[in-house]
Amino acid sequence: MAASWSRSRTLGTKQKVFSWRIDSRGNIFIKRKFRKNRFPRIDKISCRHLDSLCEFMQDREWKDLANNASKLCMGTEKDGIGRFLYKLRPDVSYAQLSSQLGVIFYQAGVWEWNEQKRGMKFLLLSENWQEKTTEYYRDSLSTENESAFFDNFLEPVLEPGEKEKTKKQQKHEGQLETIQKIEQMKLSAFLRD
Repeated sequence: MAASWSRSRTLGTKQKVFSWRIDSRGNIFIKRKFRKNRFPRIDKISCRHLDSLCEFMQDREWKDLANNASKLCMGTEKDGIGRFLYKLRPDVSYAQLSSQLGVIFYQAGVWEWNEQKRGMKFLLLSENWQEKTTEYYRDSLSTENESAFFDNFLEPVLEPGEKEKTKKQQKHEGQLETIQKIEQMKLSAFLRD
């Protein structure tokens, strides 16, 4: 059975759409699309790293998102979630998964969010991250949410100042989408539980 992806948006001022799933072992997979890349990137955050992150949050103090790419590279980023992930794996893209994890854990009731779009902070509410996240993931895949996703997916969303796409552009995007679906099916087979 192919893996199902839940769809979410980051919490910042520039909300970015991403998809995610959690497997039976507690590994979280996050699928993001970068502007310059043709296909989405899928990253895995291991259960072991997520347990370590939960331990980092256990002091019940507010933690900064702390995932500024240039500051992470220069070693000047303040202590926080992104910097912690960077210490686990010195890869800026991996550390920036803190934005997606923030949404997932906030929506699952694992973390509290300070409701700030800039200067985001999170606070641990529940140490049982795996159970709560798995439950939230299952709920997000309910028939109701899936139908709402497809309704929104089929409706074109225009950014401010963006004009409606021509039929040729739509056809080209449809072809790219078909290629992405084929690649995703290959990845899903590879990432099965």
